Amino acid sequence: MQSPRIVTLALAAAAPAAFAANAGAPHAVDAMALYSQGSAVVQDSRTMHLDAGEQNLSWPVVGAVQPGTFWLSGSGVNLVGFELNMNRGDSGGLLAGRIGRSITVNAPDGASRQGTLVAVEDDTAYVRIDDRIERITAASAARISWPAANNGDNSSGITLHVTADHAGKQKLTATYQTDAPSWQTSYTGRFDPQTGRLKLTGSAIIDNSGHGALNADKAWLVAGDTARAEHGGPRPMMMAKMTAAAPAPAGPPERVGDVYRYSLANGLHVPAGATRSVALIEPMTVNAKRRYRFENYALSDTGNARRHAEVNLSFDNSSGQPLPAGPVRIYDAAHAAQLMGGARIDDTPAGAPVRLNLGGAFDITGTHRVTKQSNDDGAHITQVTVELFNAGDSEKQVTVAERLPQGAQLADNAPKPNGGSAHAPQWRVSLPANGHRTLSYRFTRPQSS
Repeated sequence: MQSPRIVTLALAAAAPAAFAANAGAPHAVDAMALYSQGSAVVQDSRTMHLDAGEQNLSWPVVGAVQPGTFWLSGSGVNLVGFELNMNRGDSGGLLAGRIGRSITVNAPDGASRQGTLVAVEDDTAYVRIDDRIERITAASAARISWPAANNGDNSSGITLHVTADHAGKQKLTATYQTDAPSWQTSYTGRFDPQTGRLKLTGSAIIDNSGHGALNADKAWLVAGDTARAEHGGPRPMMMAKMTAAAPAPAGPPERVGDVYRYSLANGLHVPAGATRSVALIEPMTVNAKRRYRFENYALSDTGNARRHAEVNLSFDNSSGQPLPAGPVRIYDAAHAAQLMGGARIDDTPAGAPVRLNLGGAFDITGTHRVTKQSNDDGAHITQVTVELFNAGDSEKQVTVAERLPQGAQLADNAPKPNGGSAHAPQWRVSLPANGHRTLSYRFTRPQSS
């Protein structure tokens, strides 16, 4: 059996080393909710020995804490201020991660005693051994040690300035927000062009790249757009090594206020630098349609240069469950190893429509030209010509979607749209195999616009 490694820590540049670290399993916080925008709410309880009156307490934290979000509760205890020490690599930062946990006090003669670290202040550690509190400084002959984790124990810490009505053991609970870790839903699907059936699955990818180990007895993934007072930008997803353990699927979505959250049955346990995948969405099969779309602003002019039509896959979320936002990759069930395209699903309620843009259609191209402009009775008249080409060997239905300028409307003699709105008309065009079609329309607007 390999003996535990010991890391010696110096508390001050000119002082002898008094503490040694060898960290065991990281402390598991009570609860953690991970938000899809790249933030987390952490709730952590610790039992600490307090003095009556004013005092400083060291409190380890998870991730990059947003200072304005910190809340401390305890009977007869008031938080009057704090100092946030992020990513400390010195002994104080490492020791702060052991507050409330067991440590070993090693004497120069080789004798050792077990105790509980209750506080750290500058170069002094306070250790409870039996019914006494012992004070150990950088000048002390004794050393402090604990088992070292493979991934280290480099938690950030907060020094809390508190007042307590009474001395003695007290359970304190901290609640705060952090910038990390991030999570998002990742979807994969297979579309059968013959049956029009789309099979879709979704997993939550929890990214813990560059952060300390995540350990929470209870944990939830929260999907939805929750406003944050600051630091509101989503973090990019960084794929790291996958952990070997097979986590349990997330629980069914629970509506909480205006968002949904998914319970992690076994809590949250992700080592530093790892990425964990958790099944989130029950496999679903829906009816989907592949459509081709040629969309333009009415006054744009491509000249003779052709543009490719978009390939869209559209379906209604008939699964009866919400679909949290995330990337989606769609494979073609009719062909081996064939990717139809990748897109992104926005937060989609049950029953709402979904339209995925899977890229451009190789064989379907078109030009969009302004072919004539004139004035008549105070109105400016514009004629637009859209020419579509199909180089494939089967007929295709293409939607031509136009966006008219502000204040414009279709002329009376324009072809009747098949959909859209007055300011964004749409026409469906049947495009024959190895052929082309032309759509021409006019719109009017006041000369002053």
